[in-house]
Amino acid sequence: MALSLQVSGLGKAFNKPLLEGVNLTVEGAAKIALIGDNGSGKSTFLKILAGRESADQGGVMWGRDLKIGYLEQELQDEDLSGGEKKILRIAELFYGDFDVLLLDEPDNHLDLDHKLWFENLVKEFDGIVIVISHDRKFLENGINRIWLLEERGVRDYGFGYSKFRDIYEGERESRQYLWETQEKERVRLADAVERFRAKAAANSKLAGRYRGMVKRYEKWVREMTAKPPIAKSINLNLDLGRVRKRKTAVQIRGLYKSFDRNKILIDLDLHVFCGEKIAFSAPNGSGKSTLMNILVGKLKQDEGVVRIGDGLTVGYYAQEHMQALDESATLIEELQKSKAFAWFDAMAYLKKFLFTHEQIQMAVKWLSGGQKSRLQLAKFLATSPDILVLDEPTNHLDLKTVVALERFLQTYEGALILVSHDRELVKNVVDKIYELKNGRLKEIHELAEE
Repeated sequence: MALSLQVSGLGKAFNKPLLEGVNLTVEGAAKIALIGDNGSGKSTFLKILAGRESADQGGVMWGRDLKIGYLEQELQDEDLSGGEKKILRIAELFYGDFDVLLLDEPDNHLDLDHKLWFENLVKEFDGIVIVISHDRKFLENGINRIWLLEERGVRDYGFGYSKFRDIYEGERESRQYLWETQEKERVRLADAVERFRAKAAANSKLAGRYRGMVKRYEKWVREMTAKPPIAKSINLNLDLGRVRKRKTAVQIRGLYKSFDRNKILIDLDLHVFCGEKIAFSAPNGSGKSTLMNILVGKLKQDEGVVRIGDGLTVGYYAQEHMQALDESATLIEELQKSKAFAWFDAMAYLKKFLFTHEQIQMAVKWLSGGQKSRLQLAKFLATSPDILVLDEPTNHLDLKTVVALERFLQTYEGALILVSHDRELVKNVVDKIYELKNGRLKEIHELAEE
């Protein structure tokens, strides 16, 4: 058995090129993260590696007799939650007899305990792991190699995520500086050619010199560094006007909720003021999403009081896209359900969330998981809510959007109630963390790291 992978000249297109001329080599055990923007082709590339989809050009060659396991992004099982489905499938793969594991966002929907469990599985696995993940803590702790999918190619960085971030930022700045320098010279050469054209036309003796100038210009253009891609970032901002601090945003008193004889929430009390940012921490199945649904009025409590501050509006981000989005609607139609945008205003607004003109007019069902997450963000932020209730908002979001969301939440002046197992997001954004355990809330100081 040869633990190896060879990707040669791989290309794939859907109407327009998605991957072009991808060449990669793996020899021996490796823990590789495949990262890139939403819609850049990460899932497609992983499917090609897994043999679930064919390439248009080039090929993939694995070592002889390798047993390859694949985890797709969305698992279908109506009887289990997203987290339960992922846990079962991850266990099957890591405890099975596989040499290679190809994992598409395996840590989405996992609670903190199972994120740590998954992280350790990856560390201890002695084969090849190629994983799509946007969890910065996992990327720092569990990965020793980065594949960046950008500009239809895959660049190989032979080290972990922390070093990658520093190296990549330096590369981007150096490339931008080099291109700007070369572009100035290109403009100067083009201007010289244009100014000499008239002289050469009027004097045949200058024709040879003119042709030489043209050849020099053409050679310069051929050898120039390609223009760097524009560093696009999602535009998250709200105009809330003046929010009075210490005004009650959410108040819960004596809250109870049961399903059949199963007591989910028991005598909960909570007071959140405008400007406060809190997070709920608990294992999957403990009642966090039930509590969130009660807060936003989608579920009725059995007993107790839930009060939203006078005159305040609530924006809710649901964990499951199927609950929040109409798959048959266009992006504009879906956005207009949140706010009565005129057509052109809706186009301009969605472009701030990095949707193209073509995507804006297509049905929601054709979007990737990350693009659907961005659409949800666009929908609830359009209402300029005074209170944000976010249930696992970073699931499916690419790293750039996670960072943009984090920065936005840090500066957001309203009240924030967050359910997230993204350790970096919680650490960098919230003021208080409440553990929901055995149906009761208790304030804790920080999330577990080990």
